[in-house]
Order: sequence, then C-alpha cells, then structure tokens
Amino acid sequence: MKKYICFFFTLACLLQIHAVKAQSVIGKWKTYNIFDKNREEAIVEIYLDKDGLYVKIIDILPPEHKNDLCKKCSGSLKDKPILGMIILRAAKFQDNVWQGAKILNAKNGKEYGCHISIEAPDLLRVRGFIGYPIFGKTLYWTRIE
Repeated sequence: MKKYICFFFTLACLLQIHAVKAQSVIGKWKTYNIFDKNREEAIVEIYLDKDGLYVKIIDILPPEHKNDLCKKCSGSLKDKPILGMIILRAAKFQDNVWQGAKILNAKNGKEYGCHISIEAPDLLRVRGFIGYPIFGKTLYWTRIE
C-alpha cells in the first residue's frame, strides 16, 4: 500500500512540475511575421536575469537573413548583427503580465512598449504598442522544445 501511495504522490508531483513549466514564459519560442502569421521569422530565447525578463534572438529562420545587421537601429545597436541581439530587457511581472520594458523591432529599428502573457501552455501573447496598449499590435509566438 505504501508503494502505491508513494507512486501516486511522485506522479502528482511530476504532473505539477509539467504544468508549471507549461505556464512559464521561460524557454524558446518561434516568432512570426507581423503581416503574414504563417511566415516564421525567428527563434527567441526568453530567460530571467536578476533584474527581470529578457528576450534574445537565437536563430533567424529565413536563411537569407541570418547575417542581417540592424541598419535602422540607433545608438549602440546600430549596424550590429540581429542574430544574438537582446530585443527586450528587464520586463517585470505585474498583474499576470510581463511589462515595463520596451521591445525592439530589428526590422525598422523602433522600440515599442510591450506586454507578454501566456495565452495557452504553448502560446505566448506579445503586445507591442506606442504609448498605450490600445494603440498596438498583438503577435503570437509558439513554444518549441
């Protein structure tokens, strides 16, 4: 009987760990074109650092763009490789949303306000906006293993 209780307890713990992982934004995500939602653009890695949430481009999916530079960026990012670029820094978790940081669109060099939240276990909702969230665009990223 003790073996069964121990087995079920272990199983319950493993299922809980899987559920927590599925609800986390941490991991690798596939991004899509803002105008053509079927066209894959990049793989990003979302991770936590001491001061918040970060998003880094770790792969660019159209092979012809792998060596692109951020020509339209300003400041220290100008003419830097897009591959490996951190496009969001130090977002904070507040009211079930990661917010309080700007996200860089490396195609046009502009930064936007950003809210990131879990839509489903493997679907991330990324809202980029100017000024207020109502003035923006929502993108959906899918989790990859």
